[in-house]
Amino acid sequence: MRVCIRYSPGTPSISFTYPHHRMMWEPELPRPLPAYFLQEVFSTAPIYDLILCDLSPRTLVWLSRTCCRAHEAVTHFICRAYNINRHLSRCFPDPLAFRSLQARTGLVISGSNTLQFLDRSFYPESDLDLYAHPGHVYEALEWLESVGYKFQPEAWKQQQRDWRDEVSADWDGTARRITDHGEMTIDFEPDMEYSEVAGVYTFTRSVAMDTGTVVLKVQIIATKCNPIQTITQFHSTCVMNIITFDAAYSFYPVATFEERMAIQIPGSNRLDVVKKYVQRGWRVYAVFGPEHVTHPQLFLLNEKRWVGDRHCWSIPLDTTGVTPRPALSLSSEHFSWDPSIQNGWIMECEGVSAVTHVPRMRTHLVMITVFRYNYNFPDDKLTKAIRNWSLSQGQLNHAQLTKQNWIWFDAEIPRFRGVLSSHEQ
Repeated sequence: MRVCIRYSPGTPSISFTYPHHRMMWEPELPRPLPAYFLQEVFSTAPIYDLILCDLSPRTLVWLSRTCCRAHEAVTHFICRAYNINRHLSRCFPDPLAFRSLQARTGLVISGSNTLQFLDRSFYPESDLDLYAHPGHVYEALEWLESVGYKFQPEAWKQQQRDWRDEVSADWDGTARRITDHGEMTIDFEPDMEYSEVAGVYTFTRSVAMDTGTVVLKVQIIATKCNPIQTITQFHSTCVMNIITFDAAYSFYPVATFEERMAIQIPGSNRLDVVKKYVQRGWRVYAVFGPEHVTHPQLFLLNEKRWVGDRHCWSIPLDTTGVTPRPALSLSSEHFSWDPSIQNGWIMECEGVSAVTHVPRMRTHLVMITVFRYNYNFPDDKLTKAIRNWSLSQGQLNHAQLTKQNWIWFDAEIPRFRGVLSSHEQ
């Protein structure tokens, strides 16, 4: 529609004219934005940050595929939005020193802190949960004390004022780790909430922030097998996310961050924690429903999963300034990857039909002395192949070597995976 103002002697008159191809009651179609305008938007960080900050991870991926300028904008936004050093600076004055600790010990961040990082949110009352491999607990606790954190014993351990009374610095990785009955040799602690946990050690530190003094809380969770085994037995899937020294991973990203839903894992007695995540906006299911069957990408039932596989949401982190992992021993082959990425699981459904039935997380444990770390695999064939190979190698190690010159063969794990994968194709 065009508006014409005509002047004549006296009062000006206003008339309306319409193009011949559109009826007068049809609304005028919006004009497309010129290309230069979009290029200007995606070239100015203060502008496109305001747009991208409200988009979900999947939408960011879709947008990045529309054009080169959008892809560049999304890439730069992700680098700023998922800045791990900035994220950790709230708890640690030197984030790179902490990440170097992660690199040499395999220490993993999980729980609500990782969820906040991936969700670009903030829970002021939440703490930082760190999951440690057997044999690295002492070093992690000692490091926390060195940066100003103070040990806070549990209520039923008030007589224990020093964590060193319980944790030994001399861990013997060459000692038998599993019994003939397939049980872990570490004793259960009383009142433990998770059977996969050997101990929980709480530390606090008071820091001055803009709003006053804040008490920061960090917990070291000593795992009996490894962090992934413990995390896949969490109360629900929305917290099955981890941060290693070089990457962040979400195990169920579509369900967690797109649909804001989770499935409860049986066996956990932390129903109060489930309630907390419901209050934060997650829809938690006690059993599978029809939607979980018709949309298999949500929980990927009965599918072999690995940390960092194509179903995970994986964010590589900048490792500039992080001290790499050292060799395990003089004669052991060096590997630079985090032990967590060599672990997997399967979410199974107990019952004939998935509908109205509960999930079950299944893994095969490999706790063998020829490997420095314990592993859990989703594949029975892989597990048997590694165990059979380890019998002969273990006989050589135990017959000829001492703890001081032990050979660790963790670098063989990805090769076993590659060989089995090629045979299945």
